[in-house]
Amino acid sequence: MDSKPKTIVSRVVSLAKKIAKGVLYALATLVVVYFAFKAWEYTAESGQQQATKVVQGEQSEQFANLSKQIAAYSPLVVGRSSLQFVKRPINEPLFQYLLGSSYQSFITALEDSVALVYVGPSIFGAGCQKLGCALSRAAYLIDPSKGRVYAAMIENGKTRYFGFAEGEAIPPAFESWATKQIAGDSK
Repeated sequence: MDSKPKTIVSRVVSLAKKIAKGVLYALATLVVVYFAFKAWEYTAESGQQQATKVVQGEQSEQFANLSKQIAAYSPLVVGRSSLQFVKRPINEPLFQYLLGSSYQSFITALEDSVALVYVGPSIFGAGCQKLGCALSRAAYLIDPSKGRVYAAMIENGKTRYFGFAEGEAIPPAFESWATKQIAGDSK
């Protein structure tokens, strides 16, 4: 009788050791799988970041090329509507890229636009929100010599500029436009 309980106890201990080994192997496998997943996730993320950088580089290059094209033919449209110039199918992608999420606000702020004019060697277009010039105004400047397009918008008294590199000076045409006082709803 004495040997039977020892056999049962030894079997239980043996079974417990096997279960513990199985749990340890399962945990070790899970740790290895976890690290393999993290490595795969990292490589996938870095691949996406690389692809994003490539796309951004291509968009930046397209923007520069389109800016140069627009700057080259813009003297031909001096005297025409500032808003219609922005909305031309060939120009719209450039302004959408330049302004990003502010594009629609820019178009609204340009609804009541004036004709494109020369300001020194540059071409200047401006306008304001229809029946609300005091609320929002927009302007853009095309510099044919540099092949660059810049934009500015004033909403609720706050001026924002687009297309300028860090530390680049704001052209005098924008500065005088931004400081110009609006009487009522007139331009």
